[in-house]
Amino acid sequence: MTVQNLGTKTTLLSLSASDVVTATANRTGVDLVDYEGDIMAVLDAEAGGSGITYAVKIQDSADNSTFGDVSGLAFTTTTANTALTETLRINSDEVKRYIRAVITVAGGTGAGALSVVALGSKKYG
Repeated sequence: MTVQNLGTKTTLLSLSASDVVTATANRTGVDLVDYEGDIMAVLDAEAGGSGITYAVKIQDSADNSTFGDVSGLAFTTTTANTALTETLRINSDEVKRYIRAVITVAGGTGAGALSVVALGSKKYG
């Protein structure tokens, strides 16, 4: 997908702030009620250490309380001790009102920093 004319309505959404991740975590929901169209989510994960892998997916919710997996919205699981940068396209019309990042940490010992941010356009400028 080619992004053209982001304009003044495009904002940055933090789904998981850049931080060292040592354990599996459900991040806080982000309200999409003011957004329309495609939202580009970006995972930026550094190498996590000996045997550490990260599986990051996006879940949605109608009430910001009960979340469920969304088909096709999972990043590639990182290979042990390997960095990864990847994008996912989220159609705001096809997910529920709230989305969040879910991070599953598995394998060996160590930790690495990762973040998940998204770019979305607001309905009204």
